Amino acid sequence: MASNELLAHVVSMKYQYAMPLYRMESYFSMMDVNLSRQTLSNWIISCATELKPVFNYMKEELLKRDYIHADETYLKVIEENGKDSNSKRFMWLYRSGGIENPVILYDYQKTRSGSCAEEFLEGFSGYLQTDGYDGYNKVKNIKRLYCMAHIRRKFFEIISSLSPEALKQSHALEGFNYCEQLYEIEKELREQYMGSDDYYADRHIIRLKKSAPILKKFQEYVDNEIVDALPKSPLGKALAYAQKLLPYMRTFLTNGCLEIDNNAAERAIKPFVIGRKNWMFSKTSKGASSSALLYSIIETAKANGLVTEKYLVYLFEVLASSEIKERDILEKCMPWSENIPDQLRVKTAK
Repeated sequence: MASNELLAHVVSMKYQYAMPLYRMESYFSMMDVNLSRQTLSNWIISCATELKPVFNYMKEELLKRDYIHADETYLKVIEENGKDSNSKRFMWLYRSGGIENPVILYDYQKTRSGSCAEEFLEGFSGYLQTDGYDGYNKVKNIKRLYCMAHIRRKFFEIISSLSPEALKQSHALEGFNYCEQLYEIEKELREQYMGSDDYYADRHIIRLKKSAPILKKFQEYVDNEIVDALPKSPLGKALAYAQKLLPYMRTFLTNGCLEIDNNAAERAIKPFVIGRKNWMFSKTSKGASSSALLYSIIETAKANGLVTEKYLVYLFEVLASSEIKERDILEKCMPWSENIPDQLRVKTAK
């Protein structure tokens, strides 16, 4: 078996730097190291198996939180149960809300059914922020929270294609402007209050004062405009989407710790999307599940300010010398633990 350092390097190259296995094979060959794609793949799956207890502990921690962002994207899997498949599968993403001790987990599933989120989030109770996909309605004991960025995008796509003359006459411009006003308030809040001890309390108060009236006017605009809009037109679709979600957008006004959009999840899933463009597919469902686990550990480590390759070496060493059933060992391995050695942390420029 390879050294812990080599294993960590291979995992990091694929999941942090999006290097496909065929390119990795070539990379090692140029250094006169003969490592086939199959060998590299086997190592990666073995690493995922070794790190499964770490993932499970991270999941327990995530489910204890009171605020989670979620998203999902597609993945092509070539073989399923030893048979040619070339099927479209899905990678689900769950990220803890807020900035303290972030947890970012991926979950490979065969479908986009809401039952996937329901099963993964079993035991969670709190706010769940997503786009407008109805599948998340299957998750129990939650308060749904939607994404203003998705609403804004529908109107932006309309006005961005218009000439200056047509833009002046467009009914979509008013909807877009309401979104812009809400985001301008969020920008002011970040610039003036972020970092203060009372940031969330101040954000709650100011949103009620400034954002709530705008949201009310936005809802009135949508309800009035949708009456005359053609349902299948771009404007009609944008209005219908906004009308569906706006009543629930008021949830972000109820608690200052909540975000106006689900951009945290979209940022968290982006490394996978970038990787998918390079390696294009997973050969097997086992490989896809391993990828989900390793992306989870790497992205959670990154979000907590760790050097991922060093962190992986640390995990391999600790797990090899410990009884993994001892929960205190796993707790000390978490990226936010005070027991993490300083040399594993990203050094910030002074």
